[in-house]
Amino acid sequence: MEIDEDLYPALVAGLYEVSRELALGIVRGGEGATKLITIAVRDARSVADARRVAKTIANSPLVKTAVHGADPNWGRIVAAAGRSGAAFEVDRATVRVGGILLFENGLPHDGNAPQAAEHMKQTNVSIDVQLGTGGGGDATVWTCDLSAEYVKINGEYRT
Repeated sequence: MEIDEDLYPALVAGLYEVSRELALGIVRGGEGATKLITIAVRDARSVADARRVAKTIANSPLVKTAVHGADPNWGRIVAAAGRSGAAFEVDRATVRVGGILLFENGLPHDGNAPQAAEHMKQTNVSIDVQLGTGGGGDATVWTCDLSAEYVKINGEYRT
């Protein structure tokens, strides 16, 4: 079968879907991982800024351990976003975990923490951050939690 202009979009969509599932499988299979974390960053000045923030949150050991412990610590998420180097308007930003509002316009919504903690006990956890910069840049990054098992696995062998 020849791939022509009519079939090309279907090929690209299929490759994207297969690649996405393989990538998610790699994240889920991380050493000691117990949770898949989806970090969606919206309203960045650019896609590059959104990616930078999402990756900084995803690579934060404090965020990863908070997720492992089902601790909806919005402060760790906001701190990671702030240190990413991307434009960030904390007084206009929002943080949601599992769709539950934890931080908005510089103010915590700590009364919602128990609901967010319940979401974080699941194997799929979502973190949504709106940066408040109004640029329209969006990005999604996947990572896993950081568990005591990870430390055990990586502390028991020599390279």
